[in-house]
Amino acid sequence: MSSLDSHVYDVIGIGFGPANVAIAGALLDKSSLPNAIQPNDVLFIEKHDQFRWHPGMLLPDARMQISFLKDLATLRCPTSPLTFTSYLHDQGRLVSFINRGSTIPTRKEYSDYLTWASEYVQHRGIRVAYGQDVVALDKGPDGTVQVRSTNLSTGEQLVRRARDLIISPGGSPRVPPALASISPNPFLLHTSVYLYRMPPILSKLTARSAEQRPLRIAVIGSGQSAAEVLLDLHNRLSVIDTAGRGKHQLDMIIRNGSLKPSDDSPFANEIFDPDSTDVMFKLPSAHARKHVRTEYQSTNYGVVSPHTLENLYEIMYDQRIDDAVEKRTNRANMSTHPRITIKPYSELLTAELVDPADATESQVNLVFQNTLSRDMYEATYDAVISATGYDRRSWLSLLTSSPVGKYYGLSSVSGEIHLASTTELSEDKRSLAFQAINTNTNTHTSDTSTSSAVSSPPSSPGGSVGVRTPPVSQKLYVSRNYQLLPVSPSGDVVDAPLDDFKARVYLQGCTEDTHGLSDTLLSIVGVKCGELVEDIYAGRSRT
Repeated sequence: MSSLDSHVYDVIGIGFGPANVAIAGALLDKSSLPNAIQPNDVLFIEKHDQFRWHPGMLLPDARMQISFLKDLATLRCPTSPLTFTSYLHDQGRLVSFINRGSTIPTRKEYSDYLTWASEYVQHRGIRVAYGQDVVALDKGPDGTVQVRSTNLSTGEQLVRRARDLIISPGGSPRVPPALASISPNPFLLHTSVYLYRMPPILSKLTARSAEQRPLRIAVIGSGQSAAEVLLDLHNRLSVIDTAGRGKHQLDMIIRNGSLKPSDDSPFANEIFDPDSTDVMFKLPSAHARKHVRTEYQSTNYGVVSPHTLENLYEIMYDQRIDDAVEKRTNRANMSTHPRITIKPYSELLTAELVDPADATESQVNLVFQNTLSRDMYEATYDAVISATGYDRRSWLSLLTSSPVGKYYGLSSVSGEIHLASTTELSEDKRSLAFQAINTNTNTHTSDTSTSSAVSSPPSSPGGSVGVRTPPVSQKLYVSRNYQLLPVSPSGDVVDAPLDDFKARVYLQGCTEDTHGLSDTLLSIVGVKCGELVEDIYAGRSRT
């Protein structure tokens, strides 16, 4: 059962995370201008039942890794009512925050700031439809885009229309293929749900172990989330009695030889400056952009803050002291802390349930291979936690499976899709021209071949009827201001609305390939969302 919302919105946003909250704030800052987009003409559709920002990782004492000034608005407009300082002033903590002597807020406080900001924009009239999942896009009347969503509580479908669409879906938890093959399982989880899934898991594990045997838990990953979870588990397991039967075991599984510190030095941090987005976008090739992303990977991916590393190393050093004392004195170590082991150069190959007949009681057997020696080993765990990041390409399936996809040259049978900067257009045209020249040359050579060569049977059935050519990789072009560029009927990528589909589609949080490392982060969220809103207004003035 579906119904149609008769209201035509100026903007519909998919998702209501930090980026779309920042966009809502930027739109509100312009709402008093002549012919401005009004708050009641803006709608965001969010699948969660309320605003939430990484609730599974709001661990005690966890801190942000950016200055409070890199909030939703300050770098765009320091006088905006959506800044972090406005939040502190509104909550009566501005002076107390200054007295802390630190520019880095806790993750708990930053989460509350984002929640406050989401409530602020709604109070100002921005509409948000919570508990609804966008399932389809289509072309609507008058060149609009039609957005179909499902109410997750009732199953009812609602169709809405908009002149512009913003896709900001956030990330979907990424799980190693070996673990995905035996999921879902009550003792396998991703860090995205750690905080509210882990306590009941530990309760079940201790309840089913009548003999109070030590537990063994694996954390897969080498980044900040993996290290924070490891430290939190160390605290939690320290208070779970083993009745003298040994220590709980925590294994950290990493592909590299050791944990690496994040580089937050001033020069390295310049990669997150707003100006760096221009530099990245204007690079002439995808290869050049990939080179820069790889060079600065140590600022964000698979790295741990030095403070967290120090805490973890101190715990492991304390284990060495206990081991040395026990060996010298021959007296058992009475510490209740679990033992942490880091297993380097380890790649997970397979996973299976030890007792698949009863998933609620089974353990998980993992098989690993050392990436250097190629030796294999296995271990059995009571629970496994994946700290393996997020996939930010889920929006592609929504686009390729919808009729809207054809306006961007996509279809349900499209091959691998890559985002490309408009700076690559000229390079791609030269490449196509070169291919055409080669094709003509090859055709000419074939026509002048000897008759014996022509009469010879082919050595392989490559051109046989019925053999399908696998889909080739395909490019989606995106503008500097985050707009997906449509393809005209003649096949040209155009920076203008099409005659029969005038709606513009924008991306947020999924254009790292074209705009750089800061795209998925909070570092310049205020600036980039302001740029997107400016582009929406520029497009309105042209139509």
